[in-house]
Amino acid sequence: MTILSGRRLASSRPLPTAGLLLLLLTGSASAADFQLDNLKLDFGKFVVSIPKLDVKGTPLDRDSFRALLLSGTSAAPAGGVAGASQPGESAITRLGKLTASEISAPTLVMEQSFGPQKQVTTYRNIKFFDISEGRIGRGESSDGTIKVEGAATGPMNGEIKRTSFEVLDLMQIARIFGDKAKPGETAPLQPIIGKIDQDGYVLDLGEQGKVTAGKASIRGFKARVASEPMGELLTRIAELSDESEKASRNLNSKEDPAISEARDRKLLVAMAEIFDAVDYGSGEVRDIVMALKTPPKPGAKAEPVDMRFSRIAFGEDAPEKSGVAIEGLQFEGSGAKGVIGLIGYSGFSLEGVIREIKAVANSAVDIKTLDFRRFIPKLGTVKMSGVQMSVPQDGKRGRPAGPPIQVGLGNFELKAGEQLNGIPTDMTLTLDKITFPIVESADNPAAKDLLAMGYRTIDLSAKLSLAWQEASKEFAIRTLSLGGAGMARLDATGMLGNIGKEVFTGDIALAQVALLGATAKTVELKLQNLGLAEKLIENEAKKSKRKVEDVRREYGMMASLGLAAILGPSDGAKALANAVARFVAKPGTLTVKATAKTPAGLGLADVIALGEPTEIFDKINVDATAE
Repeated sequence: MTILSGRRLASSRPLPTAGLLLLLLTGSASAADFQLDNLKLDFGKFVVSIPKLDVKGTPLDRDSFRALLLSGTSAAPAGGVAGASQPGESAITRLGKLTASEISAPTLVMEQSFGPQKQVTTYRNIKFFDISEGRIGRGESSDGTIKVEGAATGPMNGEIKRTSFEVLDLMQIARIFGDKAKPGETAPLQPIIGKIDQDGYVLDLGEQGKVTAGKASIRGFKARVASEPMGELLTRIAELSDESEKASRNLNSKEDPAISEARDRKLLVAMAEIFDAVDYGSGEVRDIVMALKTPPKPGAKAEPVDMRFSRIAFGEDAPEKSGVAIEGLQFEGSGAKGVIGLIGYSGFSLEGVIREIKAVANSAVDIKTLDFRRFIPKLGTVKMSGVQMSVPQDGKRGRPAGPPIQVGLGNFELKAGEQLNGIPTDMTLTLDKITFPIVESADNPAAKDLLAMGYRTIDLSAKLSLAWQEASKEFAIRTLSLGGAGMARLDATGMLGNIGKEVFTGDIALAQVALLGATAKTVELKLQNLGLAEKLIENEAKKSKRKVEDVRREYGMMASLGLAAILGPSDGAKALANAVARFVAKPGTLTVKATAKTPAGLGLADVIALGEPTEIFDKINVDATAE
């Protein structure tokens, strides 16, 4: 992929690797045992200059080989050469004639123009081996340079380290960049490259900073012919991105919103088309370092932001053998810094989203009227772990800023499956060890009490697991838990009934009506004391200057008598009040289970029809225990 302006495509792939693929598209060919000098392949917006080219082991002679390379360019000879390309032959046909044992060039310069941008890439010590009918068995380049001018984000310069590859299909590349699919047809994905390895690159972004990367490896790269030639799509993306970048930087811009929307639609369609036409296969990039500067606010200086990634892996190289994983992320900027051990996803797919984007962008439909759920991707599983961050505090008037706040996250995981109209019908969310300090302030009196009880840091964990069954129209709350280390833990489960697929419809009014018909069948709550109850009582005793046992006894009587008066005289109410009173007197584990007396469950209409709140116990069975 060529370097493109704008933040949208700034970090798509390792740039030198993609540049080499574009180089090979030109058809750098084959010949017997001879040398060609001062070759210039001019394809208009794509020009390749080769001062010296050595060819070995080809069935073509020198003139035939030169004609094969230059045919179809502005530098093509006026007369045909016997045995070489014929007038009117396509690039694919010409590439099919390339056969040689070895092709090498000390230097190769590739110039590409995309709208106002111009990229010049120089490769050194290039060697291709085992070229047969337009396919290269293996190849390498010792190093190279990149230079970009004319981008809205400013000039860029880079250095490429050694790059090598295995099994490259030049004819498929020619098809992708020069052909387009037939209307209504989707071409199959075809292998382009078996494997490519790169030792690294350095990219100087000028005022925006610098990016470096270590070793990279990609295999199984595939692509298909899109609805438009890939070269045209890339040109359009570059031009539209530059226009958007300039508009965003112009604070006095009075551009018509309709123009911005039209441009964004075109850009979105082009990017979706490219994304849909490429399968990156599997691979990894190691040791990425980004020293960037954020765009400055009016009247302020740009602030540096440093980021490091130990590894970015995708496909089979990711821990889940699919998706993407970012490992060992470190960042620092604006006074904040931190580390993230892992960010990754698997089972994620934008296939449906791309299909919807194409349909909407090519129509006159008003975006405001669209159902956003049409654009929800297949979510799969998202993970993040090993988070530690240091966030600076702002100083208050007359007072210096406090020490940085240390926050952390042990593990985050969102697993979604069986989506209906974009909404997951089976989902599990896990949050483990969310840590943050307790900071005392005048507008947070609860913090003062927590500090008085000996808590300096909060350590929370939570989990939510839900599942919907279409056949039974039941919605299960398999797990709902929230707990704090050294404090308490609440676990809940439940079953709702009469939940049909209408709840997931795009018609909000219909979904609301469907939800009103839902019923509650069972609910179970379990509250475990992990030390918070004792500290609450001890803290209250200190504040009121009483004995701990006196406060505990008072709370127990309030729970017993107060709840009994509120809940009424039913057996279920008595069981609940007694269990709560025992829990307060001796905090351990409180378990409460409520089940609707009717198999269909307790609905909203049943609750509304109650004359008194205590009548709820006539419709449910309650089992409560304290241990």
